[in-house]
Amino acid sequence: IGVVDGTLGSCAGWRACLSTFDDRPGHFVAPWTYDEATRQAAVSQIVEAVEAQGGAVRQAANYESYGYVYATFSSGWQGTDDVEFLLPDADNTVVLRSAARAPDGLDLGRNERRLEQLRVALGWEPVPILRNRQRTLLFVESPWDSFGPTPPTDPNYRYGADYDQE
Repeated sequence: IGVVDGTLGSCAGWRACLSTFDDRPGHFVAPWTYDEATRQAAVSQIVEAVEAQGGAVRQAANYESYGYVYATFSSGWQGTDDVEFLLPDADNTVVLRSAARAPDGLDLGRNERRLEQLRVALGWEPVPILRNRQRTLLFVESPWDSFGPTPPTDPNYRYGADYDQE
């Protein structure tokens, strides 16, 4: 929980978790974009939306380089979920993380539904992310999966566009 080096945590070790900083299918959630004039106004809107949906805001702050909101949601017999929002200074995007406190918790999609309900309530849009993950073993993640397009076959590509052989 919290901001480390300008980012939120990934979902390493958590099954019921979504994060903008975890590219694995089933864990990735796209960042959001907001239209508010200031980051402070966006933080205030997040706080209002979280509280309207029954969440408890534990921390809401506007630092010089980022805005941050940390909230918890009680999910009854399923335990407590932690939700974090990070608003970088020079951008109008929100990166987020939502996870059940129990690493092996069963959430049945509740974190994803909650984030979507919050986003819709805020009237914000997801940032379009182009992903090109191709699984080798059809339905199962494996070390042989590829991420993104194949690099160009030009042998000088690895040296950069300004590389001059002469």
